Amino acid sequence: MRAGGRWWAVALAVAVVAWAVAVPRLGLGQLALWEDVAIQVLFATSVNLLLGYANIPSFGQAAFYGAGAYTVALLAQSAWPPLAALAAAVAVAAALAFVTGLITSRVTGLAFSMVTLAIGQVLYTFVLQSNAAGGEGGISGVAPPARGLFDLTQPVHLWWFILLCVAVAMLALWWVVSSPFGRALTAIREDPKRAAFLGIAVRRYRVMAFTIAGGAAGLAGGLYAYSTTIVAPAVLNWTQSASPIMMALVGGMHTFLGPALGAVLITWLLYVLGQATRAYLLYVGVVLLAFVLLVPRGIVSIPDLLRRLAGGRRATGAAPEVTP
Repeated sequence: MRAGGRWWAVALAVAVVAWAVAVPRLGLGQLALWEDVAIQVLFATSVNLLLGYANIPSFGQAAFYGAGAYTVALLAQSAWPPLAALAAAVAVAAALAFVTGLITSRVTGLAFSMVTLAIGQVLYTFVLQSNAAGGEGGISGVAPPARGLFDLTQPVHLWWFILLCVAVAMLALWWVVSSPFGRALTAIREDPKRAAFLGIAVRRYRVMAFTIAGGAAGLAGGLYAYSTTIVAPAVLNWTQSASPIMMALVGGMHTFLGPALGAVLITWLLYVLGQATRAYLLYVGVVLLAFVLLVPRGIVSIPDLLRRLAGGRRATGAAPEVTP
């Protein structure tokens, strides 16, 4: 990494730590908001492993997010330790994603998206009608057991626990996209036929990417269950799959941090505008439309856009060269 890149990384890390320390001082309302922001950052980044790096347009990621949430909710009733419950959530979601990846591995394009959407809606309908999962009312009172010095029933302790889990998962995803496996996914995104000609097992890599993304989505769902203390069938609905896709588009699909920035912006906008007006979705839609039209490459491209605009102004304002 170049020196400039290292300084930017250090500055970003310092800013995140300062923000993390400051949030608990803002009150329980803000604490809940930023817990949701952190969880959506992880969810959007996991979806972007498919969408941005492997060009896999899955519309069913809510199935794995909801599977993780319901796994934690059910295990919390038996007082499972939080780390064990989250590990189980990751395993269940990854296994479900692996099976889904195998089923859809021979399908591409719009047909693939529709199949993943259908699988997600089947799971949504099953949970909606399941008495074990609470039916329409879902499962409430999801909470980790109050034991040990690090009591997660305390809001501040839960905040730091969620941040730590998200940070570890984000580092793991960064390692994945930076590894030869991640570069193979990029090659598949650019040209699957050429990647296959070079010896990359396209179907196998896609299934592996689907499994990893599903496991990360399951972790996000499990953290969501602990944060909100209630899990309802809505977490499995197709609208939940659309949210991280929009976050990736707004932030910048083909970058690692782009979806995280999109998640921060959209989650914060939904909260602020939801407090201000009943028509908040209209205004959020206008913001999203403006980003798609004016900044099609996402938030991460804004610095480059500003530099180009500044360069254009300097070139326009330069005095014409006078020849003798």
